[in-house]
Amino acid sequence: MNKSFGTILVLFYFANALHAQGTLLDEAPKRGPAVAAILELPRGTPAQQLRGIFTLIDLGETDVAAELWKAFAKQKPNTKTQVALVEKFGTARFLTLSRQDSQLFAGAREFVATCLETKAQQSRNPQRIARMVNQLNDPAATQRHAARVDLAATSTPGAVACLEALAQAKEDSARTNIMLALVEMRPEVDPLLIAMLADSHGQVRRDVAELAGYLQLSESIPWLAAMVAGAEPDPNVVAAAQSALTKLNLSMPTIDEVRELIRNELHRLQLGVLTNSRPPRDIDFWWIYDSLDGKLQSQNQPAEARKILAAARLSRLLLQLPAPPAEDRQSALIYAYQAARELEQNPTAEVQQWVAELDTSTLNEALDEALRNNSLAAAQAFAELLGKQSDQAAIASIQNRPAPLVRALTHTDQSLRYAALQAIMQIAPQRTFAGASGVPKALWHFVAATGTPQVVTGAATTARANLWAGQLRGLGFAATPTTNGRDTIHTAIRSPRLQLVLLDSDINRPLLREVVFQLRTSPHTGQIPIAILSSPENLDRAQSLARHDQWLLALPTPQQADAMQSIVDQLTKLSHYDSAEERLEQAQQALVWIAHLLESGHPYDELLREADMLNHAVYQPELTTEVLRVLPLLGTAASQQLLVNLASTQAQPIEMRQQAATGLATSVKQFGKLLTSHQILRQYDRYNASETADADTQDVLGQVLDILEAQ
Repeated sequence: MNKSFGTILVLFYFANALHAQGTLLDEAPKRGPAVAAILELPRGTPAQQLRGIFTLIDLGETDVAAELWKAFAKQKPNTKTQVALVEKFGTARFLTLSRQDSQLFAGAREFVATCLETKAQQSRNPQRIARMVNQLNDPAATQRHAARVDLAATSTPGAVACLEALAQAKEDSARTNIMLALVEMRPEVDPLLIAMLADSHGQVRRDVAELAGYLQLSESIPWLAAMVAGAEPDPNVVAAAQSALTKLNLSMPTIDEVRELIRNELHRLQLGVLTNSRPPRDIDFWWIYDSLDGKLQSQNQPAEARKILAAARLSRLLLQLPAPPAEDRQSALIYAYQAARELEQNPTAEVQQWVAELDTSTLNEALDEALRNNSLAAAQAFAELLGKQSDQAAIASIQNRPAPLVRALTHTDQSLRYAALQAIMQIAPQRTFAGASGVPKALWHFVAATGTPQVVTGAATTARANLWAGQLRGLGFAATPTTNGRDTIHTAIRSPRLQLVLLDSDINRPLLREVVFQLRTSPHTGQIPIAILSSPENLDRAQSLARHDQWLLALPTPQQADAMQSIVDQLTKLSHYDSAEERLEQAQQALVWIAHLLESGHPYDELLREADMLNHAVYQPELTTEVLRVLPLLGTAASQQLLVNLASTQAQPIEMRQQAATGLATSVKQFGKLLTSHQILRQYDRYNASETADADTQDVLGQVLDILEAQ
């Protein structure tokens, strides 16, 4: 009895639902003739059903559209039908459907996502695209037209395939058919055409120039103008470029006009002004054409990198024009090295050969220009080349200013600073020069830069500074808390392994803006990532500082203990901090250079000023050998005392202690005994206390006393 009643109840509700649906569709035509006409249209196929749904949504009749969707959603169209529907109605229509109420249009978002992904996969299918490209040369005009339509829907993959086919095509008719297809593939084809204009030759370049003119591609003007003005030896290509400029309603330029045009375009790039109508994106493809195999290649590059790569490509045009002036050669050289770093490859053999032929004066000028423009990759390359030339002229002052190579010793970029130091060590000056004091500072800086990375936390209260420092120690940093701006600045500048700085927005003495300014003007902290951890009321002020500093983040003060890891991760992404291996190699080499200078003579009066850095370095096993070579050569009381302490410390390996004793003997022999009577008496106490120590320890301590007593 109950079961029968339940069944009747379900059937009752189901009938009511069907009646409601039927009632809505029955009543809807009364809303107006437009709705009535739509509902009278055939709905036998998925395309017809979707057409009705889309039109009703456009009319604002979403409840009626939802009733039709319920019937449509029961179907399961195959992949071929999904692709056909997207091609018929377009992506925008489908996205409109996905934005409808999820309760009224249940399953609509999933359906849209499936259809769009299926269409995207088909568009990217290389075999299908290849068949369509071949179909462009079908004898039947209808087939050629269909291929053009289909290829236009494939976006960039189809454009790449067509251009690569154009590069291989031999017959005029085939090239014409391919170019007709490319005309319908904008804007995707535009950056590909620029890549091919820059690096293609012969017939390919002629075809691309012709296509650029037909499309009235304004971005191609510098290349077309340069071809006409003497950058292109092939008369057929020149003729195509002339025709393209005519289609762009431009007269034939002189060589001086072309140079001015390219320089203006480079200036626009430096300012970040767009040279086309396409919106900028944070990440986009950078396209390169390889003329040897006729293939287009792409890389994902951020906007700043694409700007550098575009400038390098443009500046090459300046070199292709007849008799390029020194200014243009220098510009092209700087951009070539900057672009090579962005692409993570070496400059071309042509560029390297040209640079190898430059004299010291020209390289100095190029380095000076690179430093002015903050073109760090180029500056580092020029510094390395000056070192290889080993010419004393590279460090000679210019108009009472230190040479560019010497100025690079105090740059905020550590890789450039090291390259400049290495170059000066290769030049090996025997007399002082303007800015020479930067050499010892750089040497000791790199000696001290290895070990646990350091962080400074500057806050307005002791509790907050200590809290942040403790959290950072837990993440593996050597963290130092400070409670005012002055101490924060001083501590940061004096921290040789500084990796990050955390600042409280409420910091004072001085205030936040001045603290950031002081840190940014120091060569040691100029590029160190900084996080301003701000209270809500100061967050806008902190963010205004961050907008003008690429190594600065403004973040809310962390409330959770695990938030510090996120802050560190964000700051690390901004950092150019060298790896531990690189810093170790630099420290070892710096110690080798210091030892060489002490052994062979040097012009640096301040070489010993920061020798106390060895107190930290000597206890790093990877640096022990180099430190023990330097200590006996210093000739200071502090160095002799450090050697005595090392020889007397039982916790150190016996081999290290024996080397320290030998080093002490060398130092005392060359410079005399520099220790005080009190320090010597303490050594007797150490020896007497070693009565129960092992034989090796007693032997080393005995050697130390023998050395001290012999003088």
